[in-house]
Amino acid sequence: MNVDAHDLIVLHKNVNRLVGKEIFWNNSFANNDREIMKSIENLIENKLLMQTNKFEFSIPKINNDELRGILKEHNLKIGGNKTELISRIYDNLENITSLELPYVYIATENGEKILNDTEYLLSFDVEPNRFGVSINRAYYLAENCVSEHCNDKVVEIYKFEFQRDYENEEIQLAGLHKLDCLISHYNFNVKDYDNARKYLNILYYFRLKYFLKEITESMYSWYYDDEGNLKIDRIKNVISTRFEGVYEKLIFSQNLSNESIFKLFKDDTKAYNDLEDEITEKYINYIIAVVKKENETKAASEFEKVLTSNYALDKEEFEEEYDYRSNFITTDISSLKDMDPQIEVEIDISNGKINFFLDDDSLDTLIKKSE
Repeated sequence: MNVDAHDLIVLHKNVNRLVGKEIFWNNSFANNDREIMKSIENLIENKLLMQTNKFEFSIPKINNDELRGILKEHNLKIGGNKTELISRIYDNLENITSLELPYVYIATENGEKILNDTEYLLSFDVEPNRFGVSINRAYYLAENCVSEHCNDKVVEIYKFEFQRDYENEEIQLAGLHKLDCLISHYNFNVKDYDNARKYLNILYYFRLKYFLKEITESMYSWYYDDEGNLKIDRIKNVISTRFEGVYEKLIFSQNLSNESIFKLFKDDTKAYNDLEDEITEKYINYIIAVVKKENETKAASEFEKVLTSNYALDKEEFEEEYDYRSNFITTDISSLKDMDPQIEVEIDISNGKINFFLDDDSLDTLIKKSE
């Protein structure tokens, strides 16, 4: 079968549509778009799609006013709903002359099987997505890496991609987005709230892990002010909740305590979790406080205290950096040109390295401007 994932999306979107009314994946009219029509032709050549104007396929595509017009033209009763109008036309086909029925795209027997087997593709973006899974990638994985007997190919594709990202240490951007998609599928499409919670907790864990890595390794992180204090408002942005409905079920429907929810978090993340209980518990308590809209400031403060005590960089590093930077002035070439400075050039004859030196008057001018 010589069709690709894009062709299959075109099949799903255009089966049972009128010929000449083809649509894109986003349900807007294709208006004879070259790529869409090329896919249509390919589907027909591969005997997955066909055109027909047989009565049973075509007549439902005619609107009620047109159906009544046909009946009126042949002096037949025009009352009733669409089903009754079509039935009346069918019963009187021998007496209805010049009935022009529109052509419709229908799936062949093999096409119906392909539609059923590839329905999972509709859960993936048609256009390539930087962090998600494109339909071409999803189709490849379904054909080569996922068991054809699995119950939910969407789930297995996202799990496969997430595990791949984890093993290749690419979780921070691509992997987290794929977790978002997996949680959304569990939560909204299949209503599997236990798995939605499990993967939400895994998402929370990785967000916390990379946040801690950032504040631990870099003083240039936007989470610090110039004096080395953590900015709690920015921290809140990072640990803000996602899919609040999942935790609302735990809190309001199941009436679970903070301790029970934290235990679920530990169980759900045990395959990955290498963080201390103290920081993860304060983290989960803050998320619960946000969802409940109770004691948020207190929970955030407790989380910040643990961060400051055990993870934040030493303020001495910021003081040293401040002392170092105080010996420098930042400017640009345009400003230097306006000053018309005298610049000496020193060249190391052993390696060709070049050093530039500004004259004293120009340097004094820059210092005064920076004060």
